[in-house]
Amino acid sequence: MARLLLVNRRPDQRRVALIDNGVTTELFFERLRERSIVGNIYAGRVVRVLSGMQASFVEVGLQRTGFLFVGDVALPDGHDLGVDADAEPEGREVGAEVGRGDRYPPITELLAQGQQVLVQIAKAPMGTKGARLTTHISLPGRHLVYMPTVDHLGVSRRIKDPAERARLKQILERLKPAVGGLILRTAGEGLDEDDFRDDVAFLEQLWADIQRRGQNVKPPELVHEDVDLTLRSVRDLIQSEDDRVVVDDDAELERIVRFVRRFMPTFESNIQRWDSADPMFERYGVEWEITRASRRKVWLKSGGYILIDRTEALTAVDVNTGRYVGKSNFEETIVEINLEAVKEIAYQLRLRDIGGIIVIDFIDMESESNQARVTTALLDELAKDRARTKVLPISGFGLLEMTRKRVRNSIVQDLTEPCFYCEGKGYLQSLRVIADSIVMNLHQSLRGADAGKVAEVQAQSRITELLVEEYGEELAKIEKAYGARVDVVDKPAMHIERFSVRVE
Repeated sequence: MARLLLVNRRPDQRRVALIDNGVTTELFFERLRERSIVGNIYAGRVVRVLSGMQASFVEVGLQRTGFLFVGDVALPDGHDLGVDADAEPEGREVGAEVGRGDRYPPITELLAQGQQVLVQIAKAPMGTKGARLTTHISLPGRHLVYMPTVDHLGVSRRIKDPAERARLKQILERLKPAVGGLILRTAGEGLDEDDFRDDVAFLEQLWADIQRRGQNVKPPELVHEDVDLTLRSVRDLIQSEDDRVVVDDDAELERIVRFVRRFMPTFESNIQRWDSADPMFERYGVEWEITRASRRKVWLKSGGYILIDRTEALTAVDVNTGRYVGKSNFEETIVEINLEAVKEIAYQLRLRDIGGIIVIDFIDMESESNQARVTTALLDELAKDRARTKVLPISGFGLLEMTRKRVRNSIVQDLTEPCFYCEGKGYLQSLRVIADSIVMNLHQSLRGADAGKVAEVQAQSRITELLVEEYGEELAKIEKAYGARVDVVDKPAMHIERFSVRVE
């Protein structure tokens, strides 16, 4: 079935939604002043080489230095142990996984402090971590990805038919540039050799321009900036001539048409201007999915629900029966909930673009065959995802561990911000703990003070109410023990966890 790409332009933001079979499967946001840097190429300078970690830090002009693992450094002979020749980059995924560095040459043989290197952003900065860098430059075109530093040819894994893969591999062998290798993207399935020639010529020329600029700048300096969200989505997400693009802004429409005329001329008739009075995202239900994507609890149609919690180390997903009571035996009820949850979990991972380590706590199933059914169902759903995933069997504790390739922050971070009141913890100290802290502070402040002093306690309204109603006897003992007077002052605007004790 044809897919629909919706492009929405706001004064300060671009938003893109991919509709597949009537369902919003992917969402992307980009602030006009905070464009994604993934895919950008920089002339960088090595500022530190860590032989013990087989890694280096490279200054590229960003807020933090970038991280360059030895597996992401191109070897002189063009051979690389970390590049999968049959893997089409999702977005701009390039290079090796950070893991054991002993399968590579010592990094000190490849890089030295102060050395100038041409690097590409493989992963955007996340939290306190700088950008992940690679010297394996990857230049995506409409149908091909050109890798000038790697001598490999590959066909996207998403093209399954063996005969078609063999045919396309033969085409790549005839089109292979003198330097580097190629990966044929999913959009190239069924096309002829002539359809790829312009892509190869354009990407070779682009690489020559990048090399020339890289040699003529003083690092750190941006050498090549990838296209913005709108054009990147048209290039990467349109897979067939039956797909459509709908745009609700004249300026964005004009940019897309110019881009398509140059790289996808037969697709121009599939671009439409949204001319309805209704907001486009509301009409297609995208706004509702955006609201759901920011919620911790996601309800299932049966009455069960899943909880999605993100931590610094991993994302935890918990499956619960909720209001669902089932129709047959207990084990079958649990399996039905888990199977329903599998579809929603896979959908939410893709929609929210959650990456890294993910742990799913399914409802415990006694039967190993049922555990296998749930795992297989999850693998089938994840096969629809462009991002690469790895899934382990369900453990004896009923937990399933998996990873999903992460290139940028989850859209949840664009839709939410840490709570200013609890500072992102998700909880506050209990009222009694705070009241006990005030009592302890009174003892410390009045101990050794002269008799007749006044101790003024300032606290938030709920705390002062608790002190007066339930800690009156304790405060009276303090006054008697130290010959002092305790005044409790209500400060409604004060943070509930803050208080002050002043002795005068």
